[in-house]
Amino acid sequence: RSLHHPNIIRLMDVYSSDEKIFIVMELMEGGELFDYVVQKGTLTEEEASRIVKKVTSALVYMHSKNIVHRDLKPENLLLKKVPRTSNDEVDVKIIDFGLSKNMDEPVTGSFLGTRGYLAPEMLQRREYTRAVDTWALGVIVFVLLCGCLPFDDDSQTVPSDDLVRSKFVLRFPQWARNLSPSAKDLLHHLLDINPATRYTAEQALSHPWVTGKNASKVSMLASPGRIKKSPVLRKRNPQGGRVTNNHHRAQYQTRGTASAAGAPTRVLVRKTSI
Repeated sequence: RSLHHPNIIRLMDVYSSDEKIFIVMELMEGGELFDYVVQKGTLTEEEASRIVKKVTSALVYMHSKNIVHRDLKPENLLLKKVPRTSNDEVDVKIIDFGLSKNMDEPVTGSFLGTRGYLAPEMLQRREYTRAVDTWALGVIVFVLLCGCLPFDDDSQTVPSDDLVRSKFVLRFPQWARNLSPSAKDLLHHLLDINPATRYTAEQALSHPWVTGKNASKVSMLASPGRIKKSPVLRKRNPQGGRVTNNHHRAQYQTRGTASAAGAPTRVLVRKTSI
């Protein structure tokens, strides 16, 4: 409840029974961001830039509160509503803070997250900083622009993931060769295997591509079609799924409730087994 940002889902209430905890959150009716991109069918760099700016702004705010998310991925980016026209803003929000941590110290060491979006230092079991979030942001931006993951690894094992990331060199697929130099520059800074020189969220937010200054308004990206065809990106848990020390089951359902003004509203209830 300590986070209040237009691009972070609101936690409205928490209550519990003997066996379950119920988390009442703001209802997001627009579905996952990447589902919207696929259904829309077209995407320009400028449109992608506006989306990335909102997510990055939320990340800057989160990090200013010393909170690291540790599970940024496409499934955790939801839309408030589906835009009705191409001129409507995409109201995207970060969700699922189940693996987040309030970092009282500069570094931490728990091995958590989702394979495919884990930073190299985490895969190598080293202590890590908030830079793990900007690596995950880089993976999300790469998929948004290119329609594929930025590394060729379909294995299910951590050692293989570790090996791939430690030798990772950023390359762009042939169908993304028309990406602007500014977009490629941003990705090189976000997907830097060295966390000390990797972009911070603040640096990413001020990058000319994220601000929209250097984002192409004309060329159409191939990513919507590529995401649609990708068996890795279209399944719920790419690259082997979530890595967590906490085994729990979560269910979501819509509930009716009343707002402060007395008018009915709808919320999202997350039910977690203890």
